[in-house]
Amino acid sequence: MDKHIYEGMWSFDGSCAPPENGVSRHLYGTFTLGCFQWVKKSSGKGLKRGKVQHRVKGKTSDPKPAYEAAREYCAKKNSQGA
Repeated sequence: MDKHIYEGMWSFDGSCAPPENGVSRHLYGTFTLGCFQWVKKSSGKGLKRGKVQHRVKGKTSDPKPAYEAAREYCAKKNSQGA
């Protein structure tokens, strides 16, 4: 994850996703990566993950294309301005 996050920045994560550079031993054949924006905490101090607004589906046998697609989606959204 990028250490230089800002409010409105798009990022992605997959809590059950296999590693990008490896093959999963999960029982399931697919996984998703959720794309979200960073939002201010209610206290006003710091940021937290917002709601997932877009999902990228991938195959556990070949996870790299899903990571690339999620990275491209977030980069495109970030280039459009927050």
